[in-house]
Amino acid sequence: MITSYFICLSFLLIATDGVLSKPQYLFSYEAEGWLKLHKFPTTWEQAFLRCHYEGAVLASPLDAGLVNALRLKMVRNRVNGPIFLGAHNLHSGDDFVSIQGVPLSDMEINWAPQTYPDVSGLCLTMAVNGSSHYMNVTSCKDSLPYICYRKFEDRTMNECGTFDDAYHLNKRTGSCYKVHFDEKTWYHAYEVCAAEGGHLVVINNKEEALVIKDMFPARPSDKSDRWEKFHIGMRAYGGDHRTWVTLNGDRLEDVFNDWDPGQPDNRGGNDNYAAIIRPGTLDDGPSVSRAKFVCEKSPKVELFSQPIEYVERTRVSKNYFLSGVESQK
Repeated sequence: MITSYFICLSFLLIATDGVLSKPQYLFSYEAEGWLKLHKFPTTWEQAFLRCHYEGAVLASPLDAGLVNALRLKMVRNRVNGPIFLGAHNLHSGDDFVSIQGVPLSDMEINWAPQTYPDVSGLCLTMAVNGSSHYMNVTSCKDSLPYICYRKFEDRTMNECGTFDDAYHLNKRTGSCYKVHFDEKTWYHAYEVCAAEGGHLVVINNKEEALVIKDMFPARPSDKSDRWEKFHIGMRAYGGDHRTWVTLNGDRLEDVFNDWDPGQPDNRGGNDNYAAIIRPGTLDDGPSVSRAKFVCEKSPKVELFSQPIEYVERTRVSKNYFLSGVESQK
């Protein structure tokens, strides 16, 4: 269910890749960072991973400002809760900690009546009632909405519109790319790329195929290495009479379609997912096949809004403080 949701949502973002520029993470002055509400319910572990892939963390009630920002986010989006927070007792039934390792005693907690967090496998939740809020606990295996949080750092986004410096702009194609060398299934790779604000690479032409081919790690000449592959953003529909389509909706004949000799062979009967192999040709395989993958991102798409006013205000305050210190010397 969670995979289907991410794929449907991400397809909408991909379909407007060159046009969409509205940030998904909006800056909150109270939170001193960016917040993003995920309304679709999922388990705590899936929420943790999604925030992590997006370059953020599952929000925890670390201070009063952040708690109020979370409450306002929920109220404005008509989500009364509960939502998952980033605190849990998965390490020890007696100890609740945030993802950052902050103990419960150092967090802003307003417990709901009759809350007894005395067993393991529980995760902290938050609900709102008008201008008030309260915390509770539930099984980490329940499915709830959640909010991701990224604390402000005085950093400039790179030319790819992200804080992730593993993305690099290629002048030949105009796209940004990131190679993931940890092998995952096609679906998992899809989720990771979508969370990063991009998509599994769609190879439009021979020029782009050569760019992706050059991303394979250097290896000694070995025939067995020719089948080393990257998942790409193309899959087949239609059972026996398969139709190959990219994640952007392009037909096979309109994009790079240089298959390796004898491919696609649908050898397993469900080889509906495309990959590029080391020689620079295409191969088909099943969704459960694990492989490295390349994410592609438009430099026009930014996940995080630009907190220009906050940055300027912070710099003014910092300069004022430093000038005061200097005058006392």
